[in-house]
Amino acid sequence: MTDIPAFAIESTMSPAEKNVEAAALSTSLPVTELICGLSPQALSRAIGFARILLIIGLVFVHYDAFPNIKMSLTEGIDIYQHRTATFLASTVLYFFYSVVPLLSMVSGWLFFSFKPQDAWKAIKRRMKKRFISLYLPLVAWNLFYVICIYAFFLMDPQSGFFSNLEFKLPFSHGLDFINAIFGITHRPIGFQFWFVRDLFVTALISPFLWLAIRYAPWLGALVLCAMWLRHSHAFIFWRPDVPFFFYLGALIRQKNFNVTIPLRVAVAFLCGYIVLAGMRALAPYVFDTQIHSQWLELDIATSLMRLVGVVGCWGILYRLAQMPRGMAIGNYGGLAFFLHSAHWPLLVIVKMGLWLLVPAANDFWMLIHYMLSVAVTVAIGLSLGRFLALKTPRFFSLMNGGRLLGEGH
Repeated sequence: MTDIPAFAIESTMSPAEKNVEAAALSTSLPVTELICGLSPQALSRAIGFARILLIIGLVFVHYDAFPNIKMSLTEGIDIYQHRTATFLASTVLYFFYSVVPLLSMVSGWLFFSFKPQDAWKAIKRRMKKRFISLYLPLVAWNLFYVICIYAFFLMDPQSGFFSNLEFKLPFSHGLDFINAIFGITHRPIGFQFWFVRDLFVTALISPFLWLAIRYAPWLGALVLCAMWLRHSHAFIFWRPDVPFFFYLGALIRQKNFNVTIPLRVAVAFLCGYIVLAGMRALAPYVFDTQIHSQWLELDIATSLMRLVGVVGCWGILYRLAQMPRGMAIGNYGGLAFFLHSAHWPLLVIVKMGLWLLVPAANDFWMLIHYMLSVAVTVAIGLSLGRFLALKTPRFFSLMNGGRLLGEGH
């Protein structure tokens, strides 16, 4: 088996495309100092740009369902009502199913950015740092959410807001309170932190991942891929896609695989992924999720299409990040973790408030509500994060996992 993955193989490029590549990724560094085919500056811009854009994509994913329909967008188009709105919103949701794989790969890539001779010292040091950058803010945010949500519950226990929680209030068991804050055996009250928790657990098992990369890299990838496709949680993860794609990012970094993708290949993969996302949204016309065999086929196909999304999205993201507008957006990369932490339950509150202003519950206004809910949530989250970073930098650093605004990568 070759050491270079298929998506890293350069195809023949036209002179015009080569000029675009050279202009976008030009650097004064010698070729020997490139990392995985890109300069450190280009990688830094790409990571910052990708982080903030992917978290915004996650806000779209967590919109979940239109207020006037019980069916979640994760099920696809509603074939009985509001087909246009549910199809388009579900397609967007499935497009952003590439978010978790890409963020996990970036995390694995960064975690394993060390020389092999320094491996064990670096791993030990980074495991400790991940406690500060991941688990400590997880606890701080969820403690804050528990206090605020419980106070609201005491004031208005009949509010429809509480139907969005995975916990039933008041807490009937002490373990519910512990899980709501620490996420031990159940996702915390801020459910989006399942990803942060799984990243932290993946960092804790990084010594085993390093041994696999060192002595059996492809076997390790195969085992984790099988876990991912079988939804095997290995008793410690909420979702197995996090360790699998984390491992792929680590493998790419340690093997120094070329992550540059020819423009025509990236565009082809991205367009193909959009088509696949649309087809997945239309799946209710063909698949009956109540039949186990059909559900299993659909689930595996949904997982595999994310690989196409990873290649296509990355191939476009790192190029856009080198452009002036991309660099400007990438400057907000330091707010990505804060936006991830703050966007829920803020999104629920925004959705409930904006729905009261919708003049008619038709497809057009449903889509307007969908876009505005995400836009307002992102605007409030970024504005609040920037305000705290400027006015109370120590508090912002705590809630942002030690990350500072404008921090390099």
